[in-house]
Amino acid sequence: FCGRFRTASARRVMAAFEGGRGLDAFEAERVLSFDNGRAATILGRFHSTGDGESAPVLLKLSLASPFTTPDELLQGLAGMDLTLTNYSGAEYSYYDAEVTSGLCRYAMEVISPASQRQITRATPVERYMVEETEEVFREVVLPYQQHQAGKIKWIESVVSLKTEAERNLFIGGSGLGFVVNIDTKWTSHARPISADPTVRAGWHKAPWTKDLYLLAISRDPSLLSLRDLRGEEGAELCDSMRQALEDCARTVYGVPKRKLRIFFHYQPQFYRLHAHCTTCNFVNPGCEVERAHLLTTVAANLRQDGAYYEKATLVYTVREGETLCKKLFPGELEELAHHQEASQRMAAGDEEARAAAAAAD
Repeated sequence: FCGRFRTASARRVMAAFEGGRGLDAFEAERVLSFDNGRAATILGRFHSTGDGESAPVLLKLSLASPFTTPDELLQGLAGMDLTLTNYSGAEYSYYDAEVTSGLCRYAMEVISPASQRQITRATPVERYMVEETEEVFREVVLPYQQHQAGKIKWIESVVSLKTEAERNLFIGGSGLGFVVNIDTKWTSHARPISADPTVRAGWHKAPWTKDLYLLAISRDPSLLSLRDLRGEEGAELCDSMRQALEDCARTVYGVPKRKLRIFFHYQPQFYRLHAHCTTCNFVNPGCEVERAHLLTTVAANLRQDGAYYEKATLVYTVREGETLCKKLFPGELEELAHHQEASQRMAAGDEEARAAAAAAD
């Protein structure tokens, strides 16, 4: 998950597990996903301290685990020891969560409060292919992007280094510039994350650099996605971002540019132009051919046609139930869902008929 869609909230004044609150204060409602104990996403709430119902909370855990069933995981939650590794200043907190027995350690991401969009994204659902033409973008998608961009107030704090300054590796670049920082999804990164040069010297060529994950985030609020890039100015921004990411990967982590994959997402998870940088051996959600757009290719397209991304048909997937999916396919998915239900009923009926015939024999 670029995993970074955050909404500033005046109610959030501390990380999720501070002020004496531990995992025993979390009430699990259901397990949204469970990958044989290696990763899990749990929806729940903290015990309410007032008259009203507390806001939804998402717990996302990853890495190796001795747990083999969702019930075992839920029983082990309250016994985990937590160490805060990063706090965004908004609803995202990141922890190392270690089972008291010492048998395993989870990387835990906590989203509190969790919006309905974040809950939807964390729940496994069907995906559908979209062929977004220039007209569809202008009439349907652009208004959606502009509305979503207005919700991410946290981004200005990040690009101005008011928050997450310790994660910053570079600030500058062409146009209004951009920042390069360490993505919070890079959970294997050494702790503490610090701007201290003596600490960073120990990061160079460390074994965990194989999981490299950096972001370059534009400081220009008019750039929501690659759709907003134009001509030589856009191409130069792509070149500048790519060069800065390559330099940071090489000088800070000892990872050469020939090992790097640098790309934009479309659709992105949050609407401020940003580039991802990972090693080419690291395959994660978002590397799919329909979503990842290499910066070298984007720059070349813009130099051939300055309005390429204004006019191009872009293909990507959307998740069933998401707002954008509903806007793109009004009524169409309901018909598909009815067809699938009918097919399932027919299949169940055929199975029952076969079972009855076998019993009669």
